Amino acid sequence: MIKKVLMLVLALFLLGQGAVWAADPIKVAVFPFDVFSRQPLSRLKTDLQDMLKTRLVKDGVNVLASAEVNEALQKEGKPLDLTVARRVAGSLDADFAVYGSVTKIGNRVSLDVKILDVLGMIRPQSVFVEGAGLSALPDLTDRLSREVATKVSGREKVAEVKIEGNKRIEDDAVKALIKTKPGGPFSPLMLDEDLRAIWKMGYFDNVRVRTNDLPTGKEVVFEVTEKPMLREIRFTGNDVFDNKDIQDKIGLKPFSVIKPGFIKEAEAKIVKMYHDKGYYDVKVKAEMLDLPSGERGVHFKINEGDKVFIETITFNGNKAFEADTLREQMTTKEEGWFSWLTDDNLLDRAKIDQDREKLTDFYYNNGYLNARVGEPDITRQKGGLNVAFNIVEGPRYKIGAVQVTGEMIIPQADVMKGLKVKPGEWFNRSNLRADLGFLNDLYADKGYAYVEARPRVREDREKKEVNIAYNVKKGRKVWFERIVITGNDRTRDRVIRRELSVVEGDRFSSRALRNSNMRLRKLNFFEDVHISTKQGTGPDKMDLKVNVKEKRTGQFNVGAGYSTVDKLMFMGSITEANLFGRGQRLELKGALGGKSTRYTLSFTEPWLFDRPISAGADIYDWRREYTSYDKESIGGRIRFGFPTPFNATRFYAYYKYEDATVSDVSENSATIIKDQEGNHITSSVKFIVRRDTRNHSFNTTNGSDNSVGVEYAGGFLGGTNSFVKATAESGWYFPLFWDTVFVTHGKLGWVTSHGDGTLPIYERFFLGGINTLRGFDYLSVGPKDEATGDVIGGERMALLNLEFRFPLVKKAGLVGLLFYDTGNAWTQDQGYELSDLRSSVGGGIRWFSPIGPLRLEYGYVLDPEPGEADSNWEFTIGSMF
Repeated sequence: MIKKVLMLVLALFLLGQGAVWAADPIKVAVFPFDVFSRQPLSRLKTDLQDMLKTRLVKDGVNVLASAEVNEALQKEGKPLDLTVARRVAGSLDADFAVYGSVTKIGNRVSLDVKILDVLGMIRPQSVFVEGAGLSALPDLTDRLSREVATKVSGREKVAEVKIEGNKRIEDDAVKALIKTKPGGPFSPLMLDEDLRAIWKMGYFDNVRVRTNDLPTGKEVVFEVTEKPMLREIRFTGNDVFDNKDIQDKIGLKPFSVIKPGFIKEAEAKIVKMYHDKGYYDVKVKAEMLDLPSGERGVHFKINEGDKVFIETITFNGNKAFEADTLREQMTTKEEGWFSWLTDDNLLDRAKIDQDREKLTDFYYNNGYLNARVGEPDITRQKGGLNVAFNIVEGPRYKIGAVQVTGEMIIPQADVMKGLKVKPGEWFNRSNLRADLGFLNDLYADKGYAYVEARPRVREDREKKEVNIAYNVKKGRKVWFERIVITGNDRTRDRVIRRELSVVEGDRFSSRALRNSNMRLRKLNFFEDVHISTKQGTGPDKMDLKVNVKEKRTGQFNVGAGYSTVDKLMFMGSITEANLFGRGQRLELKGALGGKSTRYTLSFTEPWLFDRPISAGADIYDWRREYTSYDKESIGGRIRFGFPTPFNATRFYAYYKYEDATVSDVSENSATIIKDQEGNHITSSVKFIVRRDTRNHSFNTTNGSDNSVGVEYAGGFLGGTNSFVKATAESGWYFPLFWDTVFVTHGKLGWVTSHGDGTLPIYERFFLGGINTLRGFDYLSVGPKDEATGDVIGGERMALLNLEFRFPLVKKAGLVGLLFYDTGNAWTQDQGYELSDLRSSVGGGIRWFSPIGPLRLEYGYVLDPEPGEADSNWEFTIGSMF
């Protein structure tokens, strides 16, 4: 009985003491530090004061505000010493005062502080820590704080922290999460927080803590019991995905710790994998396995079910537009012929949400200002899924009055001409957005970086009209002050700067920034390009920051291709597109085929002398088998490209030297071909003017490509070949309805010999084949030798190709086409006999496949000659060069 009473009294005493401590916590005043250093480091006085205060607060110490301490010290008006520190701390009702100094000698830094009991009950205590360099100050302050916290609180110090019971989880992984540290104050409350932190790791079934008394302080031991390990993962019933694909997706790996919820998450991830492939009836059941080793495994039983597609897409409430018109606006499609290729008939929630937006935009852009497209109802039918959209169209609105108000920089009438929104037309939200962009660009391109253009849209329900007023506030005109480039560890600054359309001191221009971004991305040196701005030293100054993320620019490619001319071809190349970070290009490429072999080494400097002049050199070794002879050539050329004042137009100049040998001439060949046997030297210069505005090089849908070139060989340049060759080529691409494109392509050629040199047969004009006259045999169209019937090529040439291209599977880039080709080649004496044109018609498909551009085309000859095939299939795949 007496024992119980004593224990009760002791408990009440401890509770009482706890209440006193809670009600009257110890307060500490931290003073500014004295600084002893040859360097000007006076800022450390208050920086270290604040740093130590922050660390002490984290250690659970009640520290007075630095401003309050400094103000009281300033009122004292005397240098800080032991007596002053104790008096000032006492005036602030603090229990302890902490003051000291920082000393820097060479690279050594030390902190020396004294801890004063304001009442003088405890003798002053000293703490000293040192390290290397100013960078060590944060760590030194941490160590100092732990010592000070222990001394002012009267708590015991933690001597050592141990982790026991762990086999797979490293000690450091646990210690990194806990607050209790060796040398720090011992705190039961902190231990409780540490227990919770270790438990939240999810690796342990049980966590306990015990403490032991050591001469140097408390030893803290965290005892843990690890969760069982996942030894084995099994999958059954899966045919669509293999085990590795599923395991990679769910993230479970053998020898990993089993955590709560992981198995359920894995089941959900497997289900989503199948849903993404159209298997909406999939069932996944996970069972835990008890293995003989005492460890555990998991068995995922998968019932895939059948693949389910979207069979129908329907609409409710649509009166203005037919269902087929609305379906055309959507990415999601009903099951069709090419669904296996595009997967656009699979149910994808993200795509469905995008389609809702597209349908809403379609209505907004056709005058239905209040149209609403609701969440679709998705139901399962016998043949698949039905997706039904509920639509509320509302009335249709026209544009009433249109105004532009605010601060004008050009005549208002000129601004109105540039707007797309016009009175009397149906309301179109896209045009409204385009007008805001037009107004912002109009002002931003004249230096007004902070322009604001806001529309005010007023709806007149009686007249079914929308009145629109644009209000413009131009803001301040701004100039670029500094251009800062970051992220380019390899690429030199000047390579980036020369692609920018602005320099320091230029007037702000949003168009120039967009153009700069486009040019930098077009270099293909960077994974990402981010151009941002911030205010400079004044309100009319702006800094431009160009941040790039570099990527590897060296490439090694191998591939194969096939064509009806060269048959099977193997190709390879080694390219460095940003040589030494200078933006230069070095490339070695080769192609080996049934009819030809080509090897080329090229070097290109895109900015010669930091001017927009390209320069380059090529060395090549080419061999080609023609019908009646073989040609092998070794040569090289030097090339230059110059900008012109005209948009997208450049001027090119070339010098070529080629040593060619014509051999293996057939005995039955024409005399003109036999005369070519032997060695030929070509030394020539060539000049080309080209304007290229195409949006893509393959499957172009808009723009044009026009060029005129003249080549002069022989004469004062030397060589055995002497000729003048001129060509003109023009291709135009006109987008039509339903994403169709009409293409016209024409080419004219003219060549003649001069002096005592020869015009080699391989410089004459030949037509026929997939790139000229389709349906005709390769190089089979042109003047023929009267005796042998061999095609000997012409000195004059004309070609016209007309195409109508239409999308077959737009998402996959599969395009169909119909064509009409006409053209011929003639001798110099015949001239351009346009009444003697050869013609063909046909069709085909084109696809930019993963292994290169693919063309499959069939041509039918309209006027076949005796012994000539009346049609041909032609096929190429792979990037030929």
